[in-house]
Amino acid sequence: MKHTGMFEHEFDMALLFSAHVKGELDAQGQKQLNAWLNASQGNRELFDSLMHREELKKKLISFNEGNSEIIWGKTLQGLVTLNIQEDHRDHRNIFTAKNQTVKLWKRISIAVSIIIALSVGGYFFINGLNYFGSDQQIVLTINDNAPGRNKATLTLANGKAIALSDTKTGLVVGLTDLTYNDGSYIDVKAENQLLTASTPRGGTYQITLSDGTRVWLNANSKLIFPSKFSTSQRKVQLIGEAYFEVAKVMIKDSRMPFVVVTDQQEISVLGTHFNLNSYKDEGVVKTTLLEGSVKVSLLSSSGKAGETGSVILRPGQEAVLNKNSELKITAADVEQATAWKNGLFYFKDADLKTILRTFSRWYDIDIVYTGSVSNQKFSGKLYRNVNAYQALEVLKLLGLEFVLEKKNQQIPQKIIIKP
Repeated sequence: MKHTGMFEHEFDMALLFSAHVKGELDAQGQKQLNAWLNASQGNRELFDSLMHREELKKKLISFNEGNSEIIWGKTLQGLVTLNIQEDHRDHRNIFTAKNQTVKLWKRISIAVSIIIALSVGGYFFINGLNYFGSDQQIVLTINDNAPGRNKATLTLANGKAIALSDTKTGLVVGLTDLTYNDGSYIDVKAENQLLTASTPRGGTYQITLSDGTRVWLNANSKLIFPSKFSTSQRKVQLIGEAYFEVAKVMIKDSRMPFVVVTDQQEISVLGTHFNLNSYKDEGVVKTTLLEGSVKVSLLSSSGKAGETGSVILRPGQEAVLNKNSELKITAADVEQATAWKNGLFYFKDADLKTILRTFSRWYDIDIVYTGSVSNQKFSGKLYRNVNAYQALEVLKLLGLEFVLEKKNQQIPQKIIIKP
């Protein structure tokens, strides 16, 4: 049956279909949808089939068998859309592609299937669906499937640990007191001592240091810093990931350096914005510069910086330190590096293990692999405010199935993801 209608782009139709399903279609949209439905019996049949999730999933699988490249398309109004192209030569987006060889109704079917089935806001680029070996099984243990939130612990020099309020947005280290961003006091004096702010898996927190430098601490990370910096240097230590907006501080006629130390390198800055990802399980350390200039130096076995190499970064560049202690400069994807700070997961050519490590830190999920894992690469975005089950629904649409095993209260729940 031929599908006809008034729309130049299938994206417009996908938006109307998804708005209909979500009950968000306005009068004008309903008028457009009705006109399209009345244009032919084929249009009506297509619409009816798209209202059934299992039918949509079958279509998704069938297109993969045809070796089409499926591109999860542009994020818009909290919807997920995609486009299909049958070769890798032309990656124009859904609004401009003119010479598609895939039929219009096929593209609509896939686009709406993702919009309706997922509806978490984002997109993914994937090359095929049937990429997992039959012996693969992934077990995830869920303690709390809610997305991460403001959650951190402040440890004093004497070892006393203070749970920071999860209803506040950040900690401010003042000259005499410690407060939250809203000005409310923490019952600790800002004495001259070494402090440690740490976030668990599923936690994040903002810290304003005594010099005015602002630090956004990502999940499962730790920042060690003095309550008051000396008059000659500012130095902190980072484990995990953080975004820094370094305040400019003058010493006589020059700026006081701000130094960030990880277990493998030292970063010296004057006043700048940069992101530092030093999670040990990622295998590399990435320093991404947004503004200003930074010097990234390797630490020698004796702990001295610069003896075995250093590089200077300019805005838009990234220093990558690999497992072999090789330090290289590459062009940075600033949006990707800072996506976590802006409430997004953003993957580019990431394998499944990388994606699940990120989910693990954010959702407090334990992951056990009981089979081979494909090296298939993915790219895409998802909002970090969705819960774990919504995020895992992405994997389901990529060809995996997951089953929730309900246990008693003493045993955490498990989600088994298998082919």
